[in-house]
Amino acid sequence: MKIIRITDPSSRQMTDLDFHPDSALLLPGRPMFYPDFAGDWHARLYMAVHINRLGKSISDKFASRYYDGAAPAIRIEPVAGGTMTPGVLSGMDSGFTHGAWIAVDELAAMHRLVINGNVIEVDMPDVNTVNRAVAWVSQYTTLRMGDIILLPLDVPPVALAPHTYFTVDSDADRRLMEVKIV
Repeated sequence: MKIIRITDPSSRQMTDLDFHPDSALLLPGRPMFYPDFAGDWHARLYMAVHINRLGKSISDKFASRYYDGAAPAIRIEPVAGGTMTPGVLSGMDSGFTHGAWIAVDELAAMHRLVINGNVIEVDMPDVNTVNRAVAWVSQYTTLRMGDIILLPLDVPPVALAPHTYFTVDSDADRRLMEVKIV
């Protein structure tokens, strides 16, 4: 399993893909340990797409056959960038987690999320954007069952604090994600 983060979906260059090992994934329901190095941390919000079958050089037309769900996801990063190199940050254990998997079109239809009690307007990637992303990533690497593709969301990062909860809810009061920060 690998985690593939798209850093700039508009350019579609291989350099805009960041690969994370499976150890970077914090399993849902487990607490996230607030890092005690690099100062303050914040969370960047993503749409995670779960790959459900083996594929390489997938066409946009057939990409929807290769995933079975999406979820809100966060990746923690130092606020000021700190002294960490991007490679170290990409490989950091438990630096990424996601919520419950739901249908891609259901998550894409949400235009408002409630993050830690604050309502945030968000443009979720639609199904066509997800299909293009899956096809694009598959040009550079073989997608396998269990792989996760992270699509960035255009929302400001959210501050993290130890001994709190990080929550993402839909505007219909549905809990999509909850992470305890210790």
